[in-house]
Amino acid sequence: MPALTFGLLLLAHLFDYGTFLWMTSRHGLSAEANPIVVMMATDFGLPGLTVAKLSSVLFLAGVTVLLYRSRHLKTARLLITIGVIAGVMGGFSNIASF
Repeated sequence: MPALTFGLLLLAHLFDYGTFLWMTSRHGLSAEANPIVVMMATDFGLPGLTVAKLSSVLFLAGVTVLLYRSRHLKTARLLITIGVIAGVMGGFSNIASF
């Protein structure tokens, strides 16, 4: 898979993470719509949430590479597309909370 694909995935989730930080700095953690993110931020703090976010993006990229190499090209493309869309939608939902 092209590096551009993984760059888009990373940018989408950096957008989500950056808007999350901005939103919670202005409105607090109660503005977050995802209860899993709220629980992780409460239990593990910002460092734990950061590690979880990065780990999930790296895991998705790794699974996509494995699928691509095993010739499951459509599944790999679908998975990476869903990952990018999830990051972008997360970022825009955070912006909507401003």
